[in-house]
Amino acid sequence: MKKTLIKTLSLALTLLLALGCVALPAGAADTPDPVFADGGYLVIGDSISRGCGAEGFYLDRDGNPLPEGSLGGQYDIFEMRNVKGSFTTQIAEKLGYSMPFDMVDPDGNFWPLCYPGLTVSVLLDLMGIEDDFDDLLLDYMNYDWMLAYFGSEEYSKDGFKEGDDTKEAVIERFGGLGQVGPIDELVKKSNLITLELGMCDVFYRTYRIVSNGGALADGLTFDTSTVQGILGLVKTAISEMYNGYNFWKTWYPVILDKLIEWNPDATIVLVGAFNLVDQMRITNEDAIPLGNIVDVLSDSMNRQMEKWADQRGDNVIYVDISNTETLSAENDWALTGDFLPNSFAGVHPTQNGHNYIAGRILNALQPEDNGKNIVVDLARFDRLDYVLVNGIKVTDYTLDGTVITIPCDHILATNLTIGVRDENGALAIQTYCLKYSRADGYTAKRVYGTNDLEDTVNKNRFLYRLLKLLFDKIVGFINQLFGKAG
Repeated sequence: MKKTLIKTLSLALTLLLALGCVALPAGAADTPDPVFADGGYLVIGDSISRGCGAEGFYLDRDGNPLPEGSLGGQYDIFEMRNVKGSFTTQIAEKLGYSMPFDMVDPDGNFWPLCYPGLTVSVLLDLMGIEDDFDDLLLDYMNYDWMLAYFGSEEYSKDGFKEGDDTKEAVIERFGGLGQVGPIDELVKKSNLITLELGMCDVFYRTYRIVSNGGALADGLTFDTSTVQGILGLVKTAISEMYNGYNFWKTWYPVILDKLIEWNPDATIVLVGAFNLVDQMRITNEDAIPLGNIVDVLSDSMNRQMEKWADQRGDNVIYVDISNTETLSAENDWALTGDFLPNSFAGVHPTQNGHNYIAGRILNALQPEDNGKNIVVDLARFDRLDYVLVNGIKVTDYTLDGTVITIPCDHILATNLTIGVRDENGALAIQTYCLKYSRADGYTAKRVYGTNDLEDTVNKNRFLYRLLKLLFDKIVGFINQLFGKAG
């Protein structure tokens, strides 16, 4: 029993900590004022902004499906800029920006400076800002491509990759830097910028430790077959998440202020963070809320971004995307089951997730007046068997696609629960915590719950209780740690 418990704990904790970076109350608004398309749209972000999880991400240049198991054509072919279905492409199309196939086509005014693993620390280097951080510890994650498309002699710092001077190598290979344009010039030409960064800063450090130790862990290795090894891993991983969070917290606003300095008239959208493993559980039988651990981090990051936006005036907008659906949630993948071979995709948005993010941003650019109505995008659910508000069944709702609208003049709502049965009779449930303000109306935050509660049984109650106790302790500790940091 002891060996089984240790093995399960080891697997659960190690995989949980490795998930972050290998890195919905509103529908899309009507088309905003065409003035947006008169400038340019600069996207700054990581694999989420790049379109991972969207339907077009797994197509080749000719629009044909990639081989099963492929990580996605966008990772191998940086030039492919228009990822069908990605939230950034949806926004560009809705606002009328030009998106020619060739990224360097001068007729285009949609510039996706986004790539998997892009961190604040790498972007600082591209912007010529010294952060005193050795990016060799994290790898440059295709920094040469960034230089080739968005670099400049004036701003880009020298990056080193496998002992070579990346900047000089790019100049030799491509004939110069900034084929699309240097970052500062693109910022000055843009009237819309979406900034989606931070999850990789917070989690990639931990991923490196969990995967192979290394310099970030002072060369430490962890024997996860022992309790001491697991505790050492958890302690070091939490420490590195804390360090990564504080690095992001320190330098993200520096990037934001530099963007404003370069173009004070641009609309800058701070795209919030979301829980990468919101619906994750350890096994199909045990509904232990693993997602609660990541919730603490994403909530802290969102509070910071909301504060930074409020401090910088009307041109900077924070957009909450907390209810983004991931592939792990859509497929009900358990950590020790189907999630393992799908972990790369699992932490990225589904197509519904990309639709939701696009709708949230478009609605922020041209707000809809929903009054006191509760408006929530339910991701993949386009039919319902029941709806409860404050535990009371309601029937006076409308469902437009996956967006539910509930007239709510008569009650002060604090929670929403929806349920739907599939063709086999299995019940899927989603629950949301509701908050109301006069300025914003109702906002909805999805709370943890497995998608298929009726099929969830705890076959090993003793093991379940031990694991639940352990994760509750970790959640409590991280809450204290990041509560103070935030």
